[in-house]
Amino acid sequence: MKKTIWLILIVQSIMPFHLKYISDPKALCLDGSPSSFYKAEGYGTGAKKYILHFQGELRIGGQTYDQLVESAYTRSKTDLGSSKNLNQQMLYSRWFGRIKNGNEHYYNWKMIYLNYKHQGYKSDPIEYEGQKLYFRGDQIVKSWLSELYDDLSKAEIVIVSGCSAGGIAAYFWVDYIRSKLPASVVVYGIPDSGIFIDMEAIDGTNNPRQSLDLLIELVNSEKWKCYYAQYLLEYIKTPLFIVQSLYDYYSLSQMFKVDCANNYNLTQCTQDELDFSQILYSKTYDVITKRKSSFQETGGFAPSCIEHCFLLTSGYNSADRLNFKDLHKNNINIFQYGPIQINAVPGESGNTLSNTLNKWLNSNQKYDDNIYLDRVEWPENLKCSNSKLSNYSSQFQIIILILISSIIS
Repeated sequence: MKKTIWLILIVQSIMPFHLKYISDPKALCLDGSPSSFYKAEGYGTGAKKYILHFQGELRIGGQTYDQLVESAYTRSKTDLGSSKNLNQQMLYSRWFGRIKNGNEHYYNWKMIYLNYKHQGYKSDPIEYEGQKLYFRGDQIVKSWLSELYDDLSKAEIVIVSGCSAGGIAAYFWVDYIRSKLPASVVVYGIPDSGIFIDMEAIDGTNNPRQSLDLLIELVNSEKWKCYYAQYLLEYIKTPLFIVQSLYDYYSLSQMFKVDCANNYNLTQCTQDELDFSQILYSKTYDVITKRKSSFQETGGFAPSCIEHCFLLTSGYNSADRLNFKDLHKNNINIFQYGPIQINAVPGESGNTLSNTLNKWLNSNQKYDDNIYLDRVEWPENLKCSNSKLSNYSSQFQIIILILISSIIS
């Protein structure tokens, strides 16, 4: 009997995430295929604890209506707009790791990963190039939650999370999820890299806002400010732990056209580009501190590193070294996850995202010291992954990592 129990626990500890389809016929991906999510069952102390995670990715965009629809059409041919070719099983790492060593606090929780969807809702499809395109993002989320409701209503704790665009979704939906569950269920929001500052790019343009206005018009959606966390944070009542780089890589390199940041560093930047990057740092810092002053329960982890997304990458629990053995042993794909992140706030403190997040979740209403905002500007935080390696291109960094990993193995 004991052997059987141990065998079950071993199997569960390495159990992959299984693909599930949402049954609501209105909850459709861009191409009309059924929307979906990945689910890993919880067990033991995690049997009634849930993490709901929104997948992140680039939002469809364009500066004209035709460009926007063409972008949606292109997206519908990929796994971000269709469920036709998704793997039946997936394995994730770090915060979604299923082995206690490396994820000791959450390895046995129920983890649910909602595959990418778009905000807004449009009842009638749009036809383009002979194909119908469906904009059903809001319906997907509501149907997803409806199907999970019986389990979620009996949960001890539900964490609402997501990265990048998924981080925006976590901000957007966390109060809605809180409102639908019994008061006995504890709900927290842990959005990752979901703060995109509403400001013009370094060249004076504001393409994200222009594209967003078109999308809102297309799907008859909410006001545009609802897509910016800096405005939503004023109204969100659910306790939040904010995970955010103060020099967000995607914001700098893509939204604001600071091209010198493309290699995850600023060493090749002009003074104007450095000054612009510092404006982003200051505005992001102010957004988080404003939230903290209004809602004292707010926690956070915000390093002065040029990064984007932490929870499912090495930035989740790294602090003081590149762990090449773990990189090789866990078969981490550095081409997928980018430069290996080394983050601590403050630098040299050992305060990783993993341990600060766990401290916040177990704070027992003691809120004074559980928000970790880096007061040291880049590149003075020596625990940033890119402040020491910044003289090399990211491609050269990857080559170095591969060589060292091969030698160690």
